[in-house]
Amino acid sequence: MKSEITLAVLHEIAGRVRLRLSSPPRDENRFITALSAHEGFQEVSFNHVSKSLLITFEGGHLTTQEILLRAAIALSVEYDFQPVQVKVGKDTEVMTDGAILAGLLLLSAGAVNLSGNKHTIWLNRAAGAGVAAAVIEHGWREVREKGYIHPEVLSFGYLLASLARGTILRGAAVTWVASFGRHLMEGPEKCIEVRPIKQGSSADQEQAYQVALVPHAVQRSPLFTLAQGLLSTIGFSGIAGNVETLFQELKTVAQAHDKVIEGFDLQTDGISLTFR
Repeated sequence: MKSEITLAVLHEIAGRVRLRLSSPPRDENRFITALSAHEGFQEVSFNHVSKSLLITFEGGHLTTQEILLRAAIALSVEYDFQPVQVKVGKDTEVMTDGAILAGLLLLSAGAVNLSGNKHTIWLNRAAGAGVAAAVIEHGWREVREKGYIHPEVLSFGYLLASLARGTILRGAAVTWVASFGRHLMEGPEKCIEVRPIKQGSSADQEQAYQVALVPHAVQRSPLFTLAQGLLSTIGFSGIAGNVETLFQELKTVAQAHDKVIEGFDLQTDGISLTFR
């Protein structure tokens, strides 16, 4: 089974963008030549250790969206025209079902406390335990996947201190916000699949190429989707962006080039772009 080929944006400033490739180009010189065969590129360098691609360019001639498209096509050619997923934004998968459930339990405990009900100690403890379990799970995943724990997880110490002081609900709320609030407010990762298609299979047929761009939905758990929807309804627009934004940006780039991308040796008159 072929593994997915992905291209993700690590950071971007004016005239400079760094990308991470899931797989290195098979022929680095060929890849860089194909990518940069367009006016406006200043320097393209690939780091084999981090599999990152650093590109500097002139903003008046190129846009980040066009660079992403060109890089995806060039990488696809390196791997026999396999589809390439272009990802923009951070992966918010850190918001597991456990973290969402802990947050909902925390909200329930807060609502019961505000109602004046005095018999809430068991609910406060349950909320505290839920947050503690979610933070421990989060920390363990970071150690396993990244090799370190993000400092935000250290708020777990505040939760333990609040338990000793008898203010467990406040401690649980602060700990949950410190550990997970930032992730929930980040916009969802946007993903477009770039599918170069080679037409004409026999030796007698002239080879022709086109590129199809397809919105690719990033799968999220139902609880995560519910939490994002609840926040968006109360005005937190940070989570409202979606994959269609990136799709439209790339479509605008294509229309500016008459839906043809130039500079690749595959076709002298450029490769046509289609949107699905």
